[in-house]
Amino acid sequence: MSKVAEASWTCARCEVTARFMPEVARPKMPAGWKKEKGGVHCLVCRRELAAETALKAAPADAPADVRQQIQASARLEFEIRRAPDRADGEIAKACSTSIAAVRKVRQGLRS
Repeated sequence: MSKVAEASWTCARCEVTARFMPEVARPKMPAGWKKEKGGVHCLVCRRELAAETALKAAPADAPADVRQQIQASARLEFEIRRAPDRADGEIAKACSTSIAAVRKVRQGLRS
């Protein structure tokens, strides 16, 4: 009997590895992971890449608190677009923020 290799993916940004045992059904990609920007990225890094992209559009002299808000909003916007039917509380927990912040960004996306 031949041994089947385990399925594994390594994030190109943070180098975390996700593995599935040989006897487990193998997904095409772990949940939340995506092949983009020249490599495979985990969900956490995909959120951070969204924040970094938004920050690049900010004025270079923006104060630290404004830069932080831009990044936080970009993470929320990414998560809402990724899973629009997901509950606000779940998104808030995933992004370490408040439900009110999620609602504010969601409302802004509707406008």
